[in-house]
Amino acid sequence: MAPTRSSLPVASVALLTLLAGGAIAPEAAGAGFAPSERVLPDTTRAWASAADATALRERFDRSALGQLFAEPLMQKFYDSLDEQRSSVAGDRMGFGITPKELAGISGGESAIAAVEQADGTLAGLLLVDTTGHDDAVAVTLEKVFKRLADKGAKKLEAPEGISAFELPPLPPREGEMPAAEPGPPRRLAYAAVPGALLAGTKADVVAATLPALAKGRKDSLESLEAFQAVTKKVAETVPDNAATGRWFIDPLAFAQAQRKSMPAPKKASKRKPTDYVEMAKRNGFDCIKGAGGVVFFGEGNVDLRHNTLIYAPATSSGTERYEKAARVLSFPNASSIDPAPWVPGDAASWVGLRWDIPKVFRALEPLVDDVVGEPGVFDDVISSLKEDPDGPQIDVENDLIRHLGGGLMVAGDHVVPFGPDCERMLIAIEASDPETVASTIARSMSTEANTKKLEYGGHLIWETVPDESGRATRATRVQAGEDSADERPRGALGGDPDAAAFPNAAVAVAHGQILIASHRDILEKVLDGKSPSFAQEADYTRAVEALKGLLPGEVALRTFARTEQMVQPTYELLRAGKGPENKSLAGRLANALLTARDNPGAGLGAKKPKEPRKPRVDGSTLPEFEKIRHYFGTAGMTMQTTPDGWMFVGASLWEGNGHTHAPDDTSVTRPAATEKEASPEPVGAE
Repeated sequence: MAPTRSSLPVASVALLTLLAGGAIAPEAAGAGFAPSERVLPDTTRAWASAADATALRERFDRSALGQLFAEPLMQKFYDSLDEQRSSVAGDRMGFGITPKELAGISGGESAIAAVEQADGTLAGLLLVDTTGHDDAVAVTLEKVFKRLADKGAKKLEAPEGISAFELPPLPPREGEMPAAEPGPPRRLAYAAVPGALLAGTKADVVAATLPALAKGRKDSLESLEAFQAVTKKVAETVPDNAATGRWFIDPLAFAQAQRKSMPAPKKASKRKPTDYVEMAKRNGFDCIKGAGGVVFFGEGNVDLRHNTLIYAPATSSGTERYEKAARVLSFPNASSIDPAPWVPGDAASWVGLRWDIPKVFRALEPLVDDVVGEPGVFDDVISSLKEDPDGPQIDVENDLIRHLGGGLMVAGDHVVPFGPDCERMLIAIEASDPETVASTIARSMSTEANTKKLEYGGHLIWETVPDESGRATRATRVQAGEDSADERPRGALGGDPDAAAFPNAAVAVAHGQILIASHRDILEKVLDGKSPSFAQEADYTRAVEALKGLLPGEVALRTFARTEQMVQPTYELLRAGKGPENKSLAGRLANALLTARDNPGAGLGAKKPKEPRKPRVDGSTLPEFEKIRHYFGTAGMTMQTTPDGWMFVGASLWEGNGHTHAPDDTSVTRPAATEKEASPEPVGAE
């Protein structure tokens, strides 16, 4: 299966469409077990399910993603991924059963789950309705058991009807630090009963699940308040005949159990590792009780759609909805969120968000203090910016924050030729008093080292530039062994001052906004105003109208993306064998899946510069992008703040070769490639 730029819901269903291959929904007569949400215990921390597998797979197969999976030109690349399955996922994530084998025995629902045990660790569980395929199950398990034996697995004693195995430990991946202590042994257990197959990482979990197959259990996943709230909300606008994939997660409980399940790596320092889950709880983020949604394909004029709810009912009875640092989760709905006229029409992506920034500023205080581990650090930093004679001497809250509005926009772009640093990004923060904000920023930037001031089109730009002496940054010097990693100075909040998110940043105040760009060229493009407006682009207006119909009313977030422009830079670098060099967000995601980790000891503080990471797959097997461009269309998402949290609806629109929709289809035509895509001028990307 090819890696995709997709959200959690889409990723879940992409996995389940491979797991599933059966015929009927579990509610139908003869189903092998009750719906999995009734079978699984209330300690289930993550769950995904495909109920009507055949219908879901049929819809998926005719979607853009499904047809891309079936594209003959991509098969060599997919084969190379299969060869790397063991190192990328395989034994580390699977249950010893291949997707093809599962498709041959499925007769209804397929579900996967992570269940928390009494000791706080997670156990994986796979449920497959095998109605009508019981004979094939025995043959499949025989193959599975033989494979396990060939890999050195030892059979264990287990309750009657359960086959359990212990697998040899996996060696560390290339560049992976070994665990400080050996982790628990890898185990798999299987049980087959008429109409159902269970596989899990713990034999006792499989055994405890068997009695609940027929009628479910009272203390089930379905009994949880968060699960009920999520399920009810996300199903409100799902068409009656839609074949859906569903998912649910308790994010903090899952993260905490996952942390306990993973062996701790060898410590590189004496500092105790930070427990971010406990930190989140201390700061009020346990207000998020769960998240879940549905995904489906080919309904009306939408190629793919997901409904998602983050369930976070109010925890405060006062004017604030949440407490402590969780007050940053303030996203007021607005009657209209649209791209500003200055957003370039050929950009690849745009995000508009309503956010109460002044409220967010003060809510950050306890979180910053907690991250640093010292009470009062936040206020100390603010005071130093105001009182330090060598600093900017600005009152951050009164000179800047109180003059900001409640709107934030992000636009994405890229330049050609494609390279590791071709991605461009611009963040715009609404300013209610632009003149005061501009004066404050000027005072701040004028005290910063390695910045220069210039004018462009009547606007003042502050740009970060390399040290004029040519001396390398401290991060580079440490990496080369010229400076000590342990003795390097740290920023005001404890971070490395050289580790800037935008090392080539450019800042200006214009169009009633603070404009913060990753590179000066995208800022100048916004300032000159020569590009047509993004808001007037036909593909954007079509997507917005579709989303308004799916989530009516005021919203707090709106996004839009031209997926081909977002994917192409990462695709071209991967195809050229330069994937590990990619610095973009999409590139980093692909690298996490498709490249080997850095060599041990090759990070900051190493005696030698770290070597380039090696690709895990052969990108040269990919076809020219032009030959698969037609599989990419447009995608958008909206978010609405509700009394129960935040409701998201996302959709992608696509028209491909041979693609058809339901009879009520109002097809959306994908915009044709423009001249700028083939020219050396800047083009859109994330």
